[in-house]
Amino acid sequence: MNGRLMQELEELGGEIRPASLKKCDEIIIDQPGFSAIIALWGGHLESFVPAGQEDLLFQSTNQGGEGRFARRHFGVPVCWPWFGAHDMQSDYPAHGLARYFRWEFIEAGHFKNGDVKVVIRLASEDHPLIEEMWPFAFELRQVFRFSSKGFRVNFSAANLSDQPMPISEALHTYFNVSDNQTAEVHGLDQVSYVDKFDNGSRQLQQGVVTPCGPIDRVYLSAPDVCEIQDPGFQRKLIIQTEGSNSTVLWNPGADIAKQRTDMEDGDYRCFVCVEAANALSNAYEIAPGEIHQLKLKVKYKPLFDE
Repeated sequence: MNGRLMQELEELGGEIRPASLKKCDEIIIDQPGFSAIIALWGGHLESFVPAGQEDLLFQSTNQGGEGRFARRHFGVPVCWPWFGAHDMQSDYPAHGLARYFRWEFIEAGHFKNGDVKVVIRLASEDHPLIEEMWPFAFELRQVFRFSSKGFRVNFSAANLSDQPMPISEALHTYFNVSDNQTAEVHGLDQVSYVDKFDNGSRQLQQGVVTPCGPIDRVYLSAPDVCEIQDPGFQRKLIIQTEGSNSTVLWNPGADIAKQRTDMEDGDYRCFVCVEAANALSNAYEIAPGEIHQLKLKVKYKPLFDE
């Protein structure tokens, strides 16, 4: 890593630290108004803690196994270029390739308004295994934007091949909640969804989503704003998306959590996944030479505004 980039990071109150996750480095940002951690393995935004608040993101203490395609449940995993199981290859990892390779740290600085900027990159040409598993050349970038009010992720995918590239995707965000049984997801009333815990049946959301688990739903043609209301943490998380036509809600519940080896038994009580996605009938293609952007903006407010 070059000296100029390290200097830019240090000027942000940041540093690079070795981490246990696949023995890959993490970017640590420590500012008066917030702290943030980005894991270069998988390009995960791992943690975002505003001053005086609990972390907005959940991290399981379970390390998820040693294999390349072992998963760990934390932060904002990037599920790309497929969401869920691969359509044709049953032995391919769930949720694509982007979360299983090391990303490159390429830029640090400030936006014009003073927000902190960090940019990371994943290119297929840098990873022979990706080229073996996926026939389309690509370059991915994540631009992270941090302030004391919250964070943003701008995920872009460029198709560098000469063929249309089929995509289903998600920013699989694990939001930290005080208790999934009392947390509520607002903003999806009257939206149609596919219920994966009910054999893929089509349902219509009626009112607020609570309790948040067990649940595995893909809301199709979903609105671009929803929020988590958390009475235990006395806050609401406002989630805004762009370039996303699906919203996925996921929490395994007690029984499935106990069966999983990559999750602690009680983890399910501490998170709800609200995912900016393009899944199922909202999958799409990126034309040759084109770029698609998927954007996530998260801010927090007191549950009851004064």
